[in-house]
Formats: sequence, C-alpha cells, structure tokens
Amino acid sequence: MFEAGMFPGVLAQYSSWYRTDEMGRIVTYFFCFSNVSGIVGALLTYGISYMNGVAGLSAWRWVYILEGIATVLFSGCVWYYLPDYPKSPRSKRWFTDREMEFIETRLPENAPLTSDPDFSGKEIRSVLSKSLIWSFMLSQTLVNLGGYALTWYLPTIITNLGFVGLPRNQLLLLPPCAAAILGLVVSAWIMGKAWIVRPAYIMFLMSGMVICFVLFFTITSSRIGIYIACILGTLFYQSYFPAFWAWRSATLSGSTGTAFTLGLQSGIAQLGGVVGPQLFQSKWAHNGYKTSFAIAASFMMAGWVSNVWTWWLTRNTEYDVMRVRRKANAARKRGEVEFRDDIRIFDERRFYEGVRKVKEGSEASES
Repeated sequence: MFEAGMFPGVLAQYSSWYRTDEMGRIVTYFFCFSNVSGIVGALLTYGISYMNGVAGLSAWRWVYILEGIATVLFSGCVWYYLPDYPKSPRSKRWFTDREMEFIETRLPENAPLTSDPDFSGKEIRSVLSKSLIWSFMLSQTLVNLGGYALTWYLPTIITNLGFVGLPRNQLLLLPPCAAAILGLVVSAWIMGKAWIVRPAYIMFLMSGMVICFVLFFTITSSRIGIYIACILGTLFYQSYFPAFWAWRSATLSGSTGTAFTLGLQSGIAQLGGVVGPQLFQSKWAHNGYKTSFAIAASFMMAGWVSNVWTWWLTRNTEYDVMRVRRKANAARKRGEVEFRDDIRIFDERRFYEGVRKVKEGSEASES
C-alpha cells in the first residue's frame, strides 16, 4: 500500500524537470535500476536462503528484514537530499538561480511548474473529461494483465520447468533480468534518435510480447523453448514501459493534473497485478499452464488493439514530438541548441487529417 504511490510520484516529479522528448531516456534509467535490483535481489535471495533457521527465523523472513532495513535507511537520504520543483528552496542546494530558471524555461507548455497552485480542481475535471485518460488506462491495464502474469510467476514457472531445485533456481532469474536491461538500453537509444514516433516503436514491442505469449501455450512440451520465451517476453514487456510513459508524458498538464492522472492511471492499471497472478492456479499446472498462458496472450492481443487506438488519438502530438526531437538532435550535431520551435500541446498542430498526411505549406510545416 505504501509502495504504490512511489512510481507515479517519481514520474510526476520527472515531468517537472525533463521535456517529454527526453523522458524515454530518463524513465529508462529508472527501469534499468529496477531490473538491476532484480538481479541483485536474486543473488541476495540465493545467499540469504542459507540463513534459514538463524535466530529461529526462516529464510524468507531474513530477506524481508535485511532488504527492508536497507530500503528504509536509504529513504531518509532521499527525503533529505532530493530536490522538489526546479525553482523550489530545496533545489538551491543543487543549482544556481540562473540554472533553476533555465531548467524550468526549457520545459514544454504543459509541464508542471514551481508556481502552480498546490491543488486545482479544474485540472482534475479537465483530465476526467478527456478520452485520453481512459484510453491510456485501458492500454496499460490490458498489458499489465498479461505482463504481471509473467513477472510475478516467473520464479514459479522456472521452478516448474524442473531445471534445478531450490535455491539454485533463483539464479535462472538472472538471464530474464539481464535481457530486460539490454532491451531498456536499446529502447532509450532508439527513442533518442527519433527515427519513428514512440507509439510505432511500442507497437513493435507489443507484437513481440504477443508472439512470446502465444509461444507459451503452443510449445509447452519444450522446457528450453518456454524458458527462452520467458527471457524474450520479459525483454519486450520491460522495454514497453519507458516508451509508454514517455508517450504518456506528452499529454499531461499542470501539477495537479499530472499527479492525478498518473496516480489514477497507475492505480487502476494495478488490477493487472491482482488478476494476472491468479491465472497460474494449481488446477492449470497439469499441462504446463497452457490455459493460463492462453488467457494472458488474449489480454496482450487486446492491449495491442488498445495501444493502436491510443496512438490514433495522439498521432498529431507524437509526430510533433518526433519532429522537435529531430531538430534538437540536428542542432546538437552542429554544437547549437534548438530554441526556435517547440511542441504544441494545448493547440496541437495538425499533421494528419484522419489518416491522410497534411500537405507541405500548411500549419503543420510551420517552424
């Protein structure tokens, strides 16, 4: 319950420091460290398993005690050192006044600002009245329904494959985590290049997820095949989120609106964490969870369709993000900073009329 607010809180804070065309790289850092913790956690769990019975406590209790103490102590450092908004008093510990002014000035028009009111009911009503909150929420929830099924039950799946027993099966969690980190790094690099719009890249990842989940219930007789599908499925699933949240950041607006949107969307999407693990019940274990994987695959397919719909709703804004990012990349190669053009959020440019691209010389081609 306490942990649930951390991720949307982190994203809300990112939105007040970084531009939407930079968010892919920043969110990738977050997820990379998350997956590194998976690797470290697997190694720690393997080591701590030999403490079973020490001081009369079982090994899993020692896992919670030792890892929990480290987390709680570090939270004090975060509370003391982490700056708030770019121009807030705590930020003076990190930046000069000129630097704080520059950081906030370079943000797009929809970014949360230090001067925003603490609460705005108008922003909440605006969020709820737009279809984007519901389309993004549906997309994330459907992906989570399949993805959480894999993530939470990956140790159980690997154990049931029978390669090794406890505690050595914890080491088999390392390749999926390593693959996820590799996928995250590649995703950040691709988004930084701005070769294609972010939703197009997301659809590539979604297609990979769908294929892997279909393989889960069609190759149940091959333990090695299922394990490889677990590795690739984890890679595609973890790579999805930096691109997704970078995409989502382009349509957030204001401090209250950003916090409310991220909190509501993340909260509802956690239904995937409730329902997903329930797919792997013991009554379906007899055929290698073939039924479980089939249900998870159907959620992934529905998520694929939902992401296409959300892409349609944001096609003009996302094209604008790609266009501005390309200009910034070109300026950087010349040793310059691009400041003459920026993304329009509130009065978006029209690059598409339906599916038809707007001709050159129209509003979309203005600099």
